[in-house]
Amino acid sequence: MAEEGDNQKIDGVEKAAILLLTLGEDIASQVLKYLGATEVQKIGSKMTKIENLTQEKLKAVAEDFKGEMTSNISVGGNEYIRSVLTKALGEERADMVIDRIIEGVEGSSLDALKWMEPKLVADMVRSEHPQTIAVILAHLEPEQGSQIISYLRPDLRSEVIMRLATMESIAPGAMKKLEESIKHQLAGNPAVHNKSIGGVKVAAEILNQMESSTESAIVSDIEKMNGELATSIQEQMFVFADLAKVDDRGIQTMLKEVSNDQLAIAFKVADDDLKEKFFKNMSERARDMLKEDMETRGPVKLSEVEKAQQDIVKIARRLAEEGNITIGGKGGEEVLV
Repeated sequence: MAEEGDNQKIDGVEKAAILLLTLGEDIASQVLKYLGATEVQKIGSKMTKIENLTQEKLKAVAEDFKGEMTSNISVGGNEYIRSVLTKALGEERADMVIDRIIEGVEGSSLDALKWMEPKLVADMVRSEHPQTIAVILAHLEPEQGSQIISYLRPDLRSEVIMRLATMESIAPGAMKKLEESIKHQLAGNPAVHNKSIGGVKVAAEILNQMESSTESAIVSDIEKMNGELATSIQEQMFVFADLAKVDDRGIQTMLKEVSNDQLAIAFKVADDDLKEKFFKNMSERARDMLKEDMETRGPVKLSEVEKAQQDIVKIARRLAEEGNITIGGKGGEEVLV
C-alpha cells in the first residue's frame, strides 16, 4: 500500500526526473539530448528539487518504467528494449541501464533471467531437474528459450521439451521456492554481478580525448615502464591519421557532419595522402572551396589544429558506434567501436 500511495503522488515530470537521477550523469545526459528545450527545462528543474527520495518511490517509478516499456511494444519484448538501448547508448551503457532496471524492481526473480545472456542462464540451470528447467523456460520468450536449450546436453534437451509440452500448472508454493532458488543463484553468481572496469580499451579511449602532446608523453612514460602494455594501448587508439583507413563510403558519411572550416584547420598538420582521401570524396565545388580556404587561411595555433582533429575523430567514433562507418586502430586490425 505504501508503494501505491507514493506512486499516486508522482506526476510524469517527477517520474522522469527520478528515473534520470537513478541512471547516473553519463546516461542521463545521453537521454536528455533527445528531448526538447522545454522538456529539459521542466525535468532539470524537478531534478534539482527532489529530496528525501524513498525506496518505495524508486520502486514505483521503476515499475512504471518497466510497465510502459513492455506495454507499448507488441513485438520483440525485452530483446527489443535491449536493442533500442544499445543503439541509443552503446552496449556498455545499455547494460548499465538494464542492470539498474533489474536492481530497481523487486519483482519475480524469473524476470531478471529475461535480461541475461542465454548461455549464462543455461550454465545456471543445467544441473537443475528437467521439470524445474521447463518451468523457467515457460516464463521466458521462445527465442531466448530456444537458445538456452541449445546450450544444454542433448538428452536433457529432449527431457525438458517433453515436460514443457505436458506442463499445465505449478503450485504457488513450488513457484515461490523456485524463485527463491533463482534469487539465491543470482546473488551468488559472480558472472552476473561482476562488471569489467578499466582495461586497455578504456585507457585508449581516455587518451584519445587528450591533446596530442599530452597523449604522446603519457604513452612514452608507459613504454618505459611496460613496452608491451604501451603497444596494446596504441593498438586500441584511434587518431586523426587513422582516418586514412576509413573506406570511401565512410569518408562520405563523415563529410555530411564535418564542416569545411574544421577540415581547413585540421589539415594544417596532416599528410598529403589523408588530404587526398577526403578530396576525392568531395564534390568538385566543395573541394575547390576547401583548398581555397586552406590557401588563404593565416597561421593557426597548434592547439587549435589538435582540437579540430580531435573534434573530427569524435565524429568518426560516434558514427562508428552507431554502425554507420568502420574505423581501424593503430595496429592495423579493423575494429568496430
